[in-house]
Amino acid sequence: EFRVSVMHSYTDSMDFQHLEFDEAIRVYLSGFRLPGEAQKIDRIMERFAARYCECNPDTFANADTAYILGYSIIMLNTDLHNDQVRRKMSKEEFMRNNRGINDGKDLHPLFLGAIYDRISASALQFRS
Repeated sequence: EFRVSVMHSYTDSMDFQHLEFDEAIRVYLSGFRLPGEAQKIDRIMERFAARYCECNPDTFANADTAYILGYSIIMLNTDLHNDQVRRKMSKEEFMRNNRGINDGKDLHPLFLGAIYDRISASALQFRS
């Protein structure tokens, strides 16, 4: 399908080397409007995760880790910055939600805590 081919070409054109994971998500999502359908978001995040790991092969055990964390960051962003969400996710909850995602191992708590702090301080900006 043409749209999938365009998404792959766009993603493959991105250079995520030396970018913090959440910063790479910010750069990536700044170029298009994220669809509302979970299945489409799933495919987009799966391709992003694969590309991030190609550019930063030593960051995660595999692309599945990047995919899960990427999706988790989008959910965190919604949770923290949507006025309709009354009870906001804490840093500890975010870290607990991401336990064992790195091929059965935990990501470093400082790594996850820093992501939480950056998302909390500045919402991901989606193109409208």
